[in-house]
Amino acid sequence: MNQKRTVLIVLGVLIVVGLALTTTYSSSDTNKIKVAYIPCDHDAALFIALAQNKYSANGLNVEPTSISTGSSIVSALASGDIDVGYIGIAPALQGIAEGVPIKIVGAVNEDGSGIVVNTNSDINNTTDLVGKKIATPGVSSIQQVLLLYQLAKYNITKNQVDISSVNIFMLPSTLASDKVDGYIAYEPYVSIAPFTNVGRVLMYSDEIMPNHPCCVIVARQDFIDQHPQELQTFLDIHKNCTEFANNNTNQTASLVSDELTTNPELEKTALKHVIFVSQLNNDFQTKVLDFMNIEIEMGYLKKNLTSSQIFDSSFLGD
Repeated sequence: MNQKRTVLIVLGVLIVVGLALTTTYSSSDTNKIKVAYIPCDHDAALFIALAQNKYSANGLNVEPTSISTGSSIVSALASGDIDVGYIGIAPALQGIAEGVPIKIVGAVNEDGSGIVVNTNSDINNTTDLVGKKIATPGVSSIQQVLLLYQLAKYNITKNQVDISSVNIFMLPSTLASDKVDGYIAYEPYVSIAPFTNVGRVLMYSDEIMPNHPCCVIVARQDFIDQHPQELQTFLDIHKNCTEFANNNTNQTASLVSDELTTNPELEKTALKHVIFVSQLNNDFQTKVLDFMNIEIEMGYLKKNLTSSQIFDSSFLGD
């Protein structure tokens, strides 16, 4: 069996496991806090809290649900199927702009994404992406915004690059089978490529937009209004577990690996590229507003939003 076939088999296992993690969301138990998340390293604080039984120890009944895209989580929030979501800033802002009654109540991370190309690719810089096939996790993802932002620095339009949307779990295998020339993703799907010898990292997102806001915690407005104490406890746990992630890299890598069914050594590498934060302070809010203005300039958002429309900083503010 040749090396490439072996790699494809390994990546195929990751796809099956990843898709299995993506479950349906339905519960009529009003005592539960229904939390949706995207299965990735950015949500390490959530995985730590679950593994260490932090929620039950503090009187919370949290029902976690894995959903593969931020836009799908926004839809689930809009329909009332979930109460709280860990999502990227791009779909969060798009949801708020479209009238979904949600607010950002906590920060999750900065940076943590990257552009990957084939190991033997002739792509060595941004201008080499012209005419290439590049995949993203979706048109509403922050990764697609970052890609277009990087291209714009070099006056490259989206029409000059063949951009497609591919399920996050399938991105590495899509690259391994030469269906695309590269992709942009979040961790660990950036570090998976060199770890499995199917690709190399062209650039990390901190090279595209240093210290950019990435994932946030959003909550439905009615949940904020009706369950402020439960939400405060949930967010206090998030803050505590974020501190744990920042101070215990090896343990965090092991816990994330268990949750995602990856590899602790892979996760140690991937976690180096994620800045974990929790506070919805003025600095983070300013970064979000700056990112919103970029989205407006790029045509992703059709309206300007005020801070009061976006944030509820009463839980994890300064």
